[in-house]
Amino acid sequence: MEESGLLASVYQPPRARRAWRFEEVLGHDRLRYFSLGRWALKEALRLAGAEPGKAVLLPGYLCREVVASVAVLGARPVYYGLTPALEPAAHPRDWPQACAVVAVNFFGFAQDLAPFEEYCRRTGALLIEDNCHGLFSRDGQGRALGCRAPLGIFSLRKSMPLPDGGALAVNDPALWGQAAGQLPFTPRPAGKRRWLRELAPIVGAKGAWSAIRLGRRLRALKAGQELPPPDPEGEARIPGTPEPCAELGGPQLCAEPQAETERRRALYAFCADLLAGCGVTPVFPSLPEHATPYLFPYHAAGEAADKAESKLNACGLFSLPWPDLPVEVAAAAPQHYKDIRGAHFLW
Repeated sequence: MEESGLLASVYQPPRARRAWRFEEVLGHDRLRYFSLGRWALKEALRLAGAEPGKAVLLPGYLCREVVASVAVLGARPVYYGLTPALEPAAHPRDWPQACAVVAVNFFGFAQDLAPFEEYCRRTGALLIEDNCHGLFSRDGQGRALGCRAPLGIFSLRKSMPLPDGGALAVNDPALWGQAAGQLPFTPRPAGKRRWLRELAPIVGAKGAWSAIRLGRRLRALKAGQELPPPDPEGEARIPGTPEPCAELGGPQLCAEPQAETERRRALYAFCADLLAGCGVTPVFPSLPEHATPYLFPYHAAGEAADKAESKLNACGLFSLPWPDLPVEVAAAAPQHYKDIRGAHFLW
């Protein structure tokens, strides 16, 4: 794909859309839909036996709001460390005891589940695969991410033009009978994200970036900062209600999975070339054959981060730091948790 055509497809091109169902990705229909992935994780943890007094093992590099799924059950989070490549930093025999362990496919890249499976065999914990970033990704054996553990979590709203949407995949049939029934599908307003996603293919990447930049400036004038501040109660409660949006009740008219995979892989390669001389370090050394990247993640700080951002902005792309770490982790977090930014392919 030529550069001009590639950048025009930063946002999902309408011509690549068709009606399809999420079950096509999973290969089964043992699903429960929710408004957010956090509600789906709460149900997964309930199935794993998380309750007051029980521990849930999470990666230290994690969005702080995810901890709310543990807190609302009265369980407590404990953490395992990660390397700069976002792999477990210690052998699983040294991880703390827990009733469930969450493995995350960061940014759509397959996490090696072998250490987690070893931990579960030794402790009896239940493995939950967090695949909120990797809707269309597969591992080296061709297995769909989110389907490799007894339970899988998805955040469909991150990769599809939906007002909200999370999902729990019950991959172990033995657990299906214990799952709660499907909550009713509820109409939701489209919201500004949906509006931008529809407009962006018309105005192009640079036009969409201009709209995003204008929105940030208006927010800065009104609230004093360009990006929304973290929710002070984000680790203690899940916002809204768990009922999923009405769109999840039927086939989705959105990016065809193969076309979306090709688009994201091409944009990833473009970002890798664009930022090669900026002094930044990609989180992952290469793009595996079956990965559908959520964004282009890289380590950067100071002048290198500023130079990379300028190059991205000139092409209609932008990056954001991720995540806001859990309070318990943030104080002693290693630098490689703090300097990751992601160049986004889809708002």
